[in-house]
Amino acid sequence: MVMRRILGTTLLVPLLLAGCGEGRDDGTGVTASADPPAPAVSVVSGTAAGGQVEDGVTVLGDDAAIAAYAGQFRGPLAGRVTRAAEQVAVPAGDQLVAAVVAVGCDVPPDVEVTGAGQDVRFVPAKVPSPHQECFAAVTTVALAAVPQDGGE
Repeated sequence: MVMRRILGTTLLVPLLLAGCGEGRDDGTGVTASADPPAPAVSVVSGTAAGGQVEDGVTVLGDDAAIAAYAGQFRGPLAGRVTRAAEQVAVPAGDQLVAAVVAVGCDVPPDVEVTGAGQDVRFVPAKVPSPHQECFAAVTTVALAAVPQDGGE
């Protein structure tokens, strides 16, 4: 009797777990996630650095593109953008993108990547307690490696 209960529980748990979550078995016995993980976003900011919030993203395909993009900012933000771009790991099939996500008194607490291909966008999280006034505006830039057009 005890053996049946243990055996029944042992068989029931894996059966229940097999139906949990979203994924697919590719035939190798490895279950892959149905959704790829969201790209990690690097965020850098600087005071009185200039720039304007962008709807889309700018592809930073090489060192010249990184230098040109960073060159639009005044003060230390230009160097911060360059260093952040150099530190982003860009897997094969991905591309490095950047955008100004905020210019104002506050730095967004988080930035999310949405869309794919040409429709990639950075969406800054709402600042919980925004400052009403500031001495100088803070420019916030987000960078991430995202799939290239046509990539999944």
